[in-house]
Amino acid sequence: MEFWGAEVKSGEPLTVQPGDGMVLHLSQASLGELKKDKSESVCLSVNIDGKKLVLGTLSSEKVPQQQFDLVFDRDFELSHNLKSGSVYFFGYKATNPFASL
Repeated sequence: MEFWGAEVKSGEPLTVQPGDGMVLHLSQASLGELKKDKSESVCLSVNIDGKKLVLGTLSSEKVPQQQFDLVFDRDFELSHNLKSGSVYFFGYKATNPFASL
């Protein structure tokens, strides 16, 4: 098992590749630094197998981070709608227990 983390900048979706025989467990998303007078909701999305799904919504005042328990065994794309700034995603990679089945 190994730690995984990535910064997703505004307007720059990130393609994530777990790797052959691996899975990626997505555990958390956190807002990066925002200007103090800025208060906006940030929609987090994942695009997998051509389907775009909403993971959740972050807010600097009420929900600056969100936890997940999602496991991906294939490539996917992370994005958000923050106008200016970054969202940080964290989790870990592990060997796929079903890869040899």
